Amino acid sequence: MVEQQFDRNLADRMRGLASILFQVGDEVDFAFSQELMPEYEAQEAPAYFELRFADGALLERSGSLGGRPLEMPPDVGAELRYWDAPLPDGRAGRYVARRVEIHHVHPEEGPGRPVVKEVVIAIALGREQVARAERRVLAYCLASCLALVAMIGALSWLAVERGLGPARRLAQTLDAVDVEHLPERFETGPLPSELAPVGEKSRALIARVDAALRRERRTAADIAHELRTPISELVTVAEVALQRNGDVEAARQALGTVRDVSWRMGSSVSTLLKLARLEMGAESFARVPVDVGEVIDEVLRPLRGLARERGLAVENRVNGESRVECDPEVLRIVVSNLMSNALHHADRGSAIECRFARDGAGWSLVVDNAAVELRAEDLEALAQPFWRKDRARADRGHAGLGLALSHALAERTGLRLAFALEAGRFRAVLRG
Repeated sequence: MVEQQFDRNLADRMRGLASILFQVGDEVDFAFSQELMPEYEAQEAPAYFELRFADGALLERSGSLGGRPLEMPPDVGAELRYWDAPLPDGRAGRYVARRVEIHHVHPEEGPGRPVVKEVVIAIALGREQVARAERRVLAYCLASCLALVAMIGALSWLAVERGLGPARRLAQTLDAVDVEHLPERFETGPLPSELAPVGEKSRALIARVDAALRRERRTAADIAHELRTPISELVTVAEVALQRNGDVEAARQALGTVRDVSWRMGSSVSTLLKLARLEMGAESFARVPVDVGEVIDEVLRPLRGLARERGLAVENRVNGESRVECDPEVLRIVVSNLMSNALHHADRGSAIECRFARDGAGWSLVVDNAAVELRAEDLEALAQPFWRKDRARADRGHAGLGLALSHALAERTGLRLAFALEAGRFRAVLRG
């Protein structure tokens, strides 16, 4: 809501600058007034604007720019375009730009009429205004909540005036609750009918808080383990290699292990960051031609050693006609997660197949591997972060992020990722 209001403010400023642009004949006049718009000349936390003709020639810029250009995209059109970027003074900023036709003061008719000129207007403001607005909203909400709590407290006191004893006991019980060691069941003791709903709601609230804390601790532990395990492996491999001074073959094996572990650690970090940006809505996606076969080959290169170690035969049946329109980074991460999942969880000595096909509905990429322990009821849980088939026996080097992230990325980019199980073989099907 605050962001939308801030963008409306930028749009109003855009209309204000456009309204003081006039064309008389072939001349363009910009009736800017420093007295009416001092923020564009301020020494501290100024605003910025720049006006350029359609051919890129400068018409006017704010004094706050000090002669410097205001960076803007090259493809600004008639629609308002917003973006975030640092301001010339280093502050976080919000930009808006638009191409406008200049108002002609004396619009002559006929073949000799001057050509109406177009100007690209760009305006930039510091985002500290958004922060201040958010603080005001937060303060208002906090004040409203405090007022509501005070009113409820007063009404409750009037309603339970003759039952202050049970109310005090309930308050003491709540005060004694240790957030770090919440009881499995919160007991309030006998309460009068007026306080019974309060006691029940308190129990329900503590149960929800306990469940949220458990999820948070489990997630934090899984993330920490996901990063700690490869680091520990790197330290161990380095120590062993140092002890075998002069052993070239041992050094080669150590470097290979370091490469594989570093790749896995980088993939884990990339996965975690991508998932965080996705959940915050701070990620944008491109759609360009991508060769699925090349992506699979790129992903498989650092995983060949794992395939040999587990005795897996990887059959890449994706032919040369596999170019699709999608985000290359998203496709690489999804394919990497699907292949890593197959190589780590397929039955030893089995085969993994990659197939690509097109039909009237679009294209599909299938990663197929043996998974005799997987059950049909497990398929829905595969899209949940940090889910594992058996937490006690699962590979602790993998916390179950890959398929969950792949499913989320597919949904956000217009792709579809589905899981199926047939005759003991698990299939991940990516469609576009």
